[in-house]
Amino acid sequence: MADVNTVVIISDKQELINQISSKLVLLRNLDKIKSCSIEEAQNMFDGFNPNVIILHCDNNNMRALSLIRKIKNQEIYKNLPILLINENCSREVIIEAFDNGISDVLFMPIIDYELLIRTIWCLQKNELNLSIESRTQFLTNLGIVQAQTGVYTQKYCDDFLKNEIAQSKKYSQKACILLIAPDKKYPNYKDPKDFISIIKKSIRINDSVVIKDVDEFYVYLQKTKLNGAYSVFERINNNLGVDFGANAGVVEVQDQSFEDIKDALSAALNKASENTNSLIVASDFYVKEKKPTISLKKPSEILARHEALIEDNKTSAKPANEVQNAFDKNSIKLFNQAFLRKVKVVINPVFKKYENILRIKKQDFAINSYTGNKSMFSVSSGDVCASMAIEYDGIEHALVRLTITDNDQKRLFETETIDFTILDYRKLSLMLNELIDKFIIILKKKA
Repeated sequence: MADVNTVVIISDKQELINQISSKLVLLRNLDKIKSCSIEEAQNMFDGFNPNVIILHCDNNNMRALSLIRKIKNQEIYKNLPILLINENCSREVIIEAFDNGISDVLFMPIIDYELLIRTIWCLQKNELNLSIESRTQFLTNLGIVQAQTGVYTQKYCDDFLKNEIAQSKKYSQKACILLIAPDKKYPNYKDPKDFISIIKKSIRINDSVVIKDVDEFYVYLQKTKLNGAYSVFERINNNLGVDFGANAGVVEVQDQSFEDIKDALSAALNKASENTNSLIVASDFYVKEKKPTISLKKPSEILARHEALIEDNKTSAKPANEVQNAFDKNSIKLFNQAFLRKVKVVINPVFKKYENILRIKKQDFAINSYTGNKSMFSVSSGDVCASMAIEYDGIEHALVRLTITDNDQKRLFETETIDFTILDYRKLSLMLNELIDKFIIILKKKA
């Protein structure tokens, strides 16, 4: 750590400021402590560079979250560590605080040694951030990192990936590589800089983005298995919004050669680009008789085993009231919170995206959707109507109904009870896309 450090305590409670200040005097290498209220902090940092901020947030104080965002949006403070003192805040508020850039959280009541340890950790992180920033600037000056986006340049693409793969193999760590590109089926996809910013927003700080071509990018995911790569792909598409999308190929790094990995990723991306918002896994390309074999597996095939197990359990399912009795109130509350988040980050974005896709076709479609514990997406033209209904059972499952009617006669009726935790962006998109394809096929036959 530095010889001297400055800590800023931000709270609307003077008593808490005094309590924290009295405990921090035990900290070595501390130059001074400053304090202020949340309102005063809005203008406090002009021309002033603290080493760490200790921010008190009580009873879901939205002004504290707003202050975090304001601090992190300023270039000079983007790496400044913030230690959040949590007092009666919900899990959602704490998660949002982490999403906005805090470094750590401390729960009330404050324990002396825990406050000191976490403050020291934040001070060390500040030193690390400054070191990383200096080295990144050095790499930028050398042309290894692109100045506008902060990602690795095309010239050093292979060198970077070879080095990362070697490190992962050396320490026997799992890693995945995505090769991702904008989905050009959307008429106005984002330019490369915007697309890169969405990717960076969707990955962890220790993951890396490398330029392969103008509109193709490698994403190196450290300590990640395939299920983690699916989550990253889902976040990227969520963050792109309803007007844009991405396709990708993915490889889990094992014992393959570097050239095999590159070839497999290119083949997987080409295959994925035939569809919309598609992720294709390139696997089974180990060298046999000196020739790599590439097997392309769709995500739907990977989920088949999980879905089969869920189908097997349907016949033995307990009545809803018996199932609810098997869970305590806290578990049910957590399930409900998780499902509401699933509605927000998966169901609603997928519905909106396909509403937009159908409207782009500029055909005479009537499109409706709503989301909640009971969600519905429907599209109709003339006497033909297709709908997807998703109904949450209040615990851990969702009933999905797919229906197509033609002149009030059912042409398709499928129901599936699934664990809603596996109902991710990719799976729901595949189901809805298949339903819409069948709907359009029926319309064409009737034309």
